[in-house]
Amino acid sequence: MFHRKNNWFSRGSRYYGGSRPPGGRKAIYLGIVVIFLVCFASAYGLYSKNGPIYKPGTTAAGNAKEIRPAIGKDTLIYEEIRYACGDRATTKIPTTSDLIGMEFAALVREYPPEEGWSIDDTRENTLILARVEDRVCLYHRDYRHLGISDGYLAVYEGPLGCNHKVLLRENVQVENLPPELQNELAMATDYENQTQDTQGLLKSLYEFENEEKLNMALENFDEFKQ
Repeated sequence: MFHRKNNWFSRGSRYYGGSRPPGGRKAIYLGIVVIFLVCFASAYGLYSKNGPIYKPGTTAAGNAKEIRPAIGKDTLIYEEIRYACGDRATTKIPTTSDLIGMEFAALVREYPPEEGWSIDDTRENTLILARVEDRVCLYHRDYRHLGISDGYLAVYEGPLGCNHKVLLRENVQVENLPPELQNELAMATDYENQTQDTQGLLKSLYEFENEEKLNMALENFDEFKQ
């Protein structure tokens, strides 16, 4: 009677029986290890070559933070002045040799927040150095509009939607005006929250390109002065 040891036997290079030989298992385990090492090495190589835009770092307290990359020769830099009237003046800054390699912290020192600057780096490979101005732009410098201030008819600097500066408060209490005028002046004061059609109507009634047109409109309120 023929007995098969370990329940398997070989015929040439093929195996027969209920289970694989021990050498086959070792080959499988070795193959898994090799695949894992190759994948790990590939991932490490890609990460080291390109890296993330914001590389992880740690603060003195050990908390994770983002370290901004230095300015590169292909970084786009814009200086933007944002006016109270909503207009913006944008200037492209050449990426000169004194800027290339500058770290984010050094850039903040050049454009400090205490002087009204903010640095927008949300767009890839782009920096916007922005400053908010508490004044209207040159184009809207002579613009005026009507609204309400402390319950009185008021003249504001700039176009509708720009309520940063009251130039004149007329001796006209808004509550003494007809309801239609009261409602329109209230919407003019809250201009930005109106529909586009309503904004167009308000512009035609309560926004003026110069003092002459403003004075003509104010004459209509003379009868309501106290």
